[in-house]
Amino acid sequence: MSRNTDCQVMPQIVLMTEQDVLSVVQLEVACGLSSRGADAYLNALQQANSLLLIAVQQDSDGRQVLGIFSGDIVVDELQIDNVAVAMTSRRRGIGNALLNAALKQAQALGACSGVLEVRAQNLAAVSLYERVGFITVGRRKRYYQNSPDDALILQCDLVKWHQNAA
Repeated sequence: MSRNTDCQVMPQIVLMTEQDVLSVVQLEVACGLSSRGADAYLNALQQANSLLLIAVQQDSDGRQVLGIFSGDIVVDELQIDNVAVAMTSRRRGIGNALLNAALKQAQALGACSGVLEVRAQNLAAVSLYERVGFITVGRRKRYYQNSPDDALILQCDLVKWHQNAA
């Protein structure tokens, strides 16, 4: 049975590897995010508290990185650095899948909450985080300088998230 070409297959969510680092940095830059950079990612891959996931899809060109999640578990909190999805792959549930996989893994590693900062004007990202279970707990006025914007501080209680996800 052939697949309908209009139907897109959900990519796999897997752990980032050294071979993925350059694609991850390129994706972050293409999405206008501040990147950890290749050297920092290579270092983070060696750290037990780093949580680095990617959404990948195999095609005729090989393994394509369509989305990334980067964060660190500090004591019992998942501190989220970046979540990004390639422009051509947005609105397919990839960001949601990355976040849910990361929260599940963070909880398994002992995290009780997740926290992040997001541009207040990035309504699509704020909406995604709220759908997953994050709530606004603070605001940093004029936090972002390049394209001035406030930062919203969002937090997710992983116990409540787990109960709602079950």
